[in-house]
Amino acid sequence: MKFSEIADSIASEMKEVEEAIHANFHSDVVLIPDVSDYLIGSGGKRIRPMLLVLVAKACGYRGSRATTLGCVVEYIHTATLLHDDVVDDAQMRRGNPSANAKWNNETSVLVGDFLFAKSFSLMSADADLRIIETMSEACTLLSEGEVLQLVNMYNLKLTEEEYLDVIYRKTAALIAASCRVGALIPDSPPTIANAIHQFGVQIGYAFQLVDDALDYMGDAQRIGKSVGEDLREGNVTLPLLRVCAQATEAEFERLNHLVVHADEIRAEDLDDVLELMNKYGAVNYTLDRARGYVEAGKAALSILPDSFHVDVLRDVADYIVDRDN
Repeated sequence: MKFSEIADSIASEMKEVEEAIHANFHSDVVLIPDVSDYLIGSGGKRIRPMLLVLVAKACGYRGSRATTLGCVVEYIHTATLLHDDVVDDAQMRRGNPSANAKWNNETSVLVGDFLFAKSFSLMSADADLRIIETMSEACTLLSEGEVLQLVNMYNLKLTEEEYLDVIYRKTAALIAASCRVGALIPDSPPTIANAIHQFGVQIGYAFQLVDDALDYMGDAQRIGKSVGEDLREGNVTLPLLRVCAQATEAEFERLNHLVVHADEIRAEDLDDVLELMNKYGAVNYTLDRARGYVEAGKAALSILPDSFHVDVLRDVADYIVDRDN
């Protein structure tokens, strides 16, 4: 199923989520809705609220709480994007100038803080302690993941296991929490909630690994940022770690010089790195790892009886690993 078909399958529910997203960042401080609307309106496929809605429906829920809680997970995700772009000094987001480039770092950080605060206000009104605990834990893991990524910048000796811990915290945790919340809304038993959480963890790993691969194989128009941006920012991701694990001593020293010591990554430097990626099959290795996580995630869905919405969840998992942006 194409992504457009996935979106069409829950179009009415996602329309309600979209309306809630825009309605709830209303503030009499004009800059807050301006920045929020700019970033939220700049693209984004709403994967996290979509997963929440689909899981809730797969677990038999047909009420309105999924609308509000879908808004919550998108606010948290958007807040992290605002903060990430400041930390990375990113100038582009989804093919458009990032919020910090359009306004400034201070505005991005403070509007991100507003979205975090608003998300917890909405959860408090929903008044389900299990959901508040789930999202609080996810936000803690997110923060830890961002700090770990910062600590490990330029570290070419990072192990794959250590890197997977980083992406569990900074990416998979929120996707998994979105899925768990979808299962908690209809009061699913712990066995189901835990299995659905595991589905989210696995596809969360896959989501980040595909992002890592696209950074070295896409084009700026398609992926919304420059190819090799992770390399330029000093973010060491799985394709680069794979090359480092396979490289000769001379190749490793060349990479180490580029990543750690070079003042800038020139076009010819990036070409050298891409040549090594091709030599050692690093991008394909990363995508194969992502496919493995997707299959594990789909297997976790076997706890639910087959239904249209379970099938769509499997399609979302497949889309994550087959997407090109």
